Formats: sequence, C-alpha cells, structure tokens
Amino acid sequence: MKRIKLHLWLFPLIIAMATACNSDGEYVQRGNTICHSYWTFSFGTMYDTLPEVDVATFKSLENWLGHDNRHAYFKAKLVPGVDVLTMKADKYPLFRDKNDYYYMSVPLHVTHVDAFVVLKRNEDDIWAMDNRYAYYDSLRIDSVDIKTFKVKTWNTAVDSKRVYRYGKVLPLADPETYVEDWKGMYSRDKAHIWYLGELLEDVDYETFTVDGNDAHDKNGHFYRGERVTEQQWKEIEAREKN
Repeated sequence: MKRIKLHLWLFPLIIAMATACNSDGEYVQRGNTICHSYWTFSFGTMYDTLPEVDVATFKSLENWLGHDNRHAYFKAKLVPGVDVLTMKADKYPLFRDKNDYYYMSVPLHVTHVDAFVVLKRNEDDIWAMDNRYAYYDSLRIDSVDIKTFKVKTWNTAVDSKRVYRYGKVLPLADPETYVEDWKGMYSRDKAHIWYLGELLEDVDYETFTVDGNDAHDKNGHFYRGERVTEQQWKEIEAREKN
C-alpha cells in the first residue's frame, strides 16, 4: 500500500518535470536585450540571448519563433534570409514566409510554397512534399518521383523506384516489397534484410524472423545486427531480464 501511495504522489511531479523539460521555452526581455528562456534538469532556467535583436520591434509569434523589424529567430538562433513581414508559424518546428519554408533554422528551398504539404509528423520530424521535391526534416530529396511518392512509416517513404529511410535512398531496396518490424530496427524486401539501414550479409533470408527482441535464422541469433553464438545469446537474454 505504501508503494502505491508513493507512486501516486510522484505522478504529478513526474508529469510536471516532463512537461517543463519538453517545453519550447519562451521569449523574455532581460535588461536591454531579448532572451529565449527554457528550463533544464541539470542547470534550471537558461537564457540564450538573441543576437543583433532590436528590442523595441521584437515580436514573439510562438514560444519558439519570433522576429524584429530585420531579423527572424528560431528560439535564439538568427535565421538569415527570412521575410519578416510575411513569416508565419506552422506547427513546431516548421515556419514559412512568402518565399520558402524553414525547418528549425534551415531553409528548405521549396519550389512553390503554396504546393508544400506536410504528409506526416512524428514529434520533431516531418515528411513533406511540394510539386517537385520531397522533404524529410531539413533534407530535400531531389531524386524522388513525386507522382508516386508516399510515406510508409514514421522513418520510411517510397516512390515507384526507391526506398527512402530518414530521407536518404536505401540502396538495393525494392519499394513494392519493403517492410519494417514494428520497432523500425529490422527491415526486409523480397531479397534483402537490413538492421537500422545496414545490409545483413551473413543471414539466411528464408528462415530469418524477428520475435520481440529475438532476431534469428536457422543458423542462430542476431543481436543489434550482429550474429552471436548461442552462449552469447543466453548471456544477453539473462542480462536483459535483469
């Protein structure tokens, strides 16, 4: 009973700490400058000064995005080239002006801002496309067949010819048959198997399977993409149970 009461007492504190840790902070004026303020577990409240900021004209659009009459800021980082008169916040960490979209502080160089659409979000990560290119976070994918491009999982997309893992082409992968396990660790197509995007060569394709944390074929087990002996596997199992 005491253990349950302790957990219930700690729960609101844990939620509050997690919320503070994940917060995007806020803009505050300190003396004659503007700072982006945020909280950390190790050092408490931190204040990052905005470079070259004009205090009198500074405006906060979101707690992670602001501008003065000349400069745009993502948190405390100056973002050059932004038209501050037309900049607007999308959902964190994406924003735009009349000419382009920006992921954090990086311009995406989209071909047409009105054709830009976000296909999938996962925390800070995005898959997006316009009428010519696809995008993963700040990476523009120039090789894409935009007419057949689609997102499969939180880290994988395909078109008619290629598989894209975290926005980069996965060599040899067949887009029609490519699948991942639910953790996104092991993946396979009709002829190959990968671990975190690295091709497994010492593997029997026909008998390879993933069962929870156990990846194995008829010849034995794999741990983090490497073949291990039966004794090594027993030691790994024992260690992970403790």
